Amino acid sequence: MRRSRYNDSVPFDPKDPRHLVIALGLSALAGASIVQSHHDEAKKSNAEKEDPDGCEWLCQLIGDLLDDWEPEGCDSEDEYTDDLVEYLRANLVDVEAPDDGRRIKVAKRTKTEFGIPDVRIDDRLVLELKVGPQEGEKDRLIGQCCKYSVEWVTWAVVIDMDEEKQEQLVQLLDRKSLNYIEVIPFDDAEDEEGEDGDEDEEYDDEDDEDEDEVEDDEEAGSR
Repeated sequence: MRRSRYNDSVPFDPKDPRHLVIALGLSALAGASIVQSHHDEAKKSNAEKEDPDGCEWLCQLIGDLLDDWEPEGCDSEDEYTDDLVEYLRANLVDVEAPDDGRRIKVAKRTKTEFGIPDVRIDDRLVLELKVGPQEGEKDRLIGQCCKYSVEWVTWAVVIDMDEEKQEQLVQLLDRKSLNYIEVIPFDDAEDEEGEDGDEDEEYDDEDDEDEDEVEDDEEAGSR
């Protein structure tokens, strides 16, 4: 569901002769990887630049929580956002930041100079939600995330989005050199269908039991 954001690449410094030797000694692909690491460093949000370790810790924490998030009875983006905020607040109530012991705050749709993100966590990570986004909403999502990513680590949480469209969104971000914006997919509709399927199986089992009882009664009567 989630892709790794962080790597251990050495930051590229064109003035450092060691990097020139390394680049000349590697294949074109590996050399390009070093340069890309340099570009990615420049594209990091202000939050990441100011506290890379703190952001990495927070992203790991929230990523694990998102893996276990199971929204119930949500039909709209507002309802999913409310459910997610309540879930995060409940699970972060006893969590303290490792650097200074502060509580992790979760803000919902508060106005900032970069816009109004759906969820802002510890003033470092932003989650922007979209439910089954169509083409126009997808473009708006990219625009919003692009603005937020200047200041915060930014994840696009897409719910009930067709898998092919998810891949197209990731490719589009990559083509626009916005691959530092993470796409986190959730398929809530599939979970609901699975639950309905379980209920149908239960009803089928009950029907089979009723039929068996009727057959037993008929056999007893014939005797």
